[in-house]
Amino acid sequence: MISHRAQRGTALLAALMIVLIVLPVSAFVVFQARTDWQIEHNLHAAIEAFYVAEAGLAHAIDDIGPRVSYEALLDGPDRIPGTSDDGVFPFPEGAPAVFPHAPLHYDVRVESAGNGLLRLVSTAAGAQQAIKVVEALVTRAALPFTPGAVYVAGDTSTFDLGNAGFQISGTDPSPLTSDVRSLPALAVSGADVESDLRRQLAPASGGQLSGAGSAPSIATVSAFDLGPFAATCESAATTLHVPAGSCNGDVVLGSAGMPQLSIVDGDLTVDGHLDGTGVLVIQGTLQVTGQLTFNGVVMVAGAVICAPASEVTVHGALWRAATQDGRLLFRGHGGITYSSSALAAVDTAFPDLFPHLPKVVGWQEPL
Repeated sequence: MISHRAQRGTALLAALMIVLIVLPVSAFVVFQARTDWQIEHNLHAAIEAFYVAEAGLAHAIDDIGPRVSYEALLDGPDRIPGTSDDGVFPFPEGAPAVFPHAPLHYDVRVESAGNGLLRLVSTAAGAQQAIKVVEALVTRAALPFTPGAVYVAGDTSTFDLGNAGFQISGTDPSPLTSDVRSLPALAVSGADVESDLRRQLAPASGGQLSGAGSAPSIATVSAFDLGPFAATCESAATTLHVPAGSCNGDVVLGSAGMPQLSIVDGDLTVDGHLDGTGVLVIQGTLQVTGQLTFNGVVMVAGAVICAPASEVTVHGALWRAATQDGRLLFRGHGGITYSSSALAAVDTAFPDLFPHLPKVVGWQEPL
């Protein structure tokens, strides 16, 4: 018979053996749990940094906006080539110190990738020393940019569509690409302007402003500076300067085979028939009592007044700059229709004139 003391010794030995078995298992479980937590924490930090790097790219692409040339982006925030900040993306307001919160932040650099391409490199740093890098290749979109069939900067308080005989359409009748088939009929430079327009327009006018979005097709867009465009037109060697005044007979300013850059040095009244293709810049008020037929862009620095008896047909776009005389009176017949083919033809004839939106053609995550 085993003594009581022997039984206690056996039990103690068994307990020690169990402890020796359980202790490493417990240590392994604790170690594994800590490792899993660390992996999950690092993975979360890496994912967070990735999205911050993506945000940096999106911020840069949005800030590029419509431009005639992207070369100036390579000169850095000081816009001077050959200085120490060359290659730093020139955010107008500066890159945010942290985004969306500390310690997360991003840095974006830009470099030429040849053949008209830019390479944007966004590097993000986050928690746990997480670093993520994403790159995008960016080029100019094929089609020249217009905010809408009609773009109006500034005041639109005297906007009048008259009767149903005048239509403004942002729907392209013959789109060249599937990227853009429809734009706003009317693009304005402020949300308050859009709200005022929607309040003042009669419900029936929705059919006269057709295009992207709900009827009436009106949209607020980022400010579109027409000054550089007009200045480039004025300085071009091929620009035809037209005296201000009345157009009483038949006047032709460019054709499909030979588009023309034309600048009217002041107000223009079309009493007869003006027919043209290209770009027509009017440095004052445009008043139409006769016929205006144009393929391309009509840019007006002052009021736009289409009399009830007028006939207006514009394929392309009409831009009205900010002016103290904000009258926009479309009381005649005909209309203005966005046309990618009309704009592309003029863009081909004058390749360094129109702004183009950035287009991402490549993306990778090297780190």
